[in-house]
Amino acid sequence: MVNLNDVAQKAHVSKMTVSRVINHPDQVSPELMRLVQQAIKAVGYVPNQVARALVNQRQYVVRFLLLEDVSTVEPNYAKLLIRLANNLQKKGYTLEISLDIMAETQSIDGIIVSGWRTEDLSKLQALDVPVTLYGAAPTKCPLSSVDVDNQAGIEKATEYMWRQGYRDIYYIGLSLDLPFARQREAGYRAVMAKKDGRVSVYQTENHAHLADTLVTNLLHNFQLPTAIVCATDRIALGVLRAVQRVYHIPRDCGVIGFDGVFIDQLTQPQLTTVRQPFALISEKIVAQIISQIESEIILEPNNISISPDIVVRESTRL
Repeated sequence: MVNLNDVAQKAHVSKMTVSRVINHPDQVSPELMRLVQQAIKAVGYVPNQVARALVNQRQYVVRFLLLEDVSTVEPNYAKLLIRLANNLQKKGYTLEISLDIMAETQSIDGIIVSGWRTEDLSKLQALDVPVTLYGAAPTKCPLSSVDVDNQAGIEKATEYMWRQGYRDIYYIGLSLDLPFARQREAGYRAVMAKKDGRVSVYQTENHAHLADTLVTNLLHNFQLPTAIVCATDRIALGVLRAVQRVYHIPRDCGVIGFDGVFIDQLTQPQLTTVRQPFALISEKIVAQIISQIESEIILEPNNISISPDIVVRESTRL
C-alpha cells in the first residue's frame, strides 16, 4: 500500500512536509505544493480521511442548514448546493444537509445556514461549531456572512429601466423583515430619489400567484410606459402573467427579476434579471467556513458582499 513515505521519497522532501501539504496547504509555498501534488499523483497516494480526522480532531463534514419554507425554496439552491459540495470536496470536506437547527453537532465541523430569520440568530450563535450565514448578517451580528450586494443589484435594475425610457417604475418587494429584503427595496428607493421619480412600492410573499393578484389590481394605475422591478424571479413570473393580459411586453411594460438561475429561462417572454454569481458566492462561503474551522483563534465576523450583473432578455426594452 502506498503511504506518505513513498510520496516523500518521490518528491525528495520529508514526511512531515508531505503531511503539511495535505493538511495545511495554506502554510506551504505554491512551488512545494506543486512538487508534492505531482508526487502524490505519480505514486497514486490517497490520503486516509479517517486518519486525517483523528490527527486534526475534525470530522471533515460541513452541514448546510436550510431554514426556509421548502414550498418557497428557489431553484438556485440546487446550483448553490452543487457548487458548495464541489468546493468543500477540494478542501477535503463533505457536505451534509439538514432542516433542523437543533440537530446534534458532534459529527460536523461547521454550518452554512440559509433561509434564516432574525429569530433564528440567537440559536445559531449558541451552537458550538463555526457558522457562516448565506445572506447578509444584521448590523452587530457576531456571525460571518456572504451575500450578493442586494442594494447594488436593484439599483442596477432600476437604473437600467430608467435608461430604457420607463419613467413609471414600480417595485414589488418581499414582505420579509430581513436585511436582504430591506436592502433590495433601498436600492430602488435610492435610484428613484436620485431621478426625482414617483416611488411606488408594494410587497408580497414569494409566490407567483400572489404577485399576479397584486399586480392585476394595480394595472389601472399604470402610466405607460411602466416598468416593474421585482425582488425575485418568482415574483417576476407572476408579474409577467398579470401584465401580459392587458399590455404588450416590453413596449408598454418592462419586467425585471432577481436571481437568474432557472425561472428566468422558463418565462415567456424570457425574463431580464439580476443574476447572482453563485460560483463566486459558493467559493467565498466555503473559504469563510473553512477559515473559521481551521483557525486556532476565534475570528472576527467577516461580512462579504458580491456585486451581481444584469442579464438582458425579452421582458425589457433593449
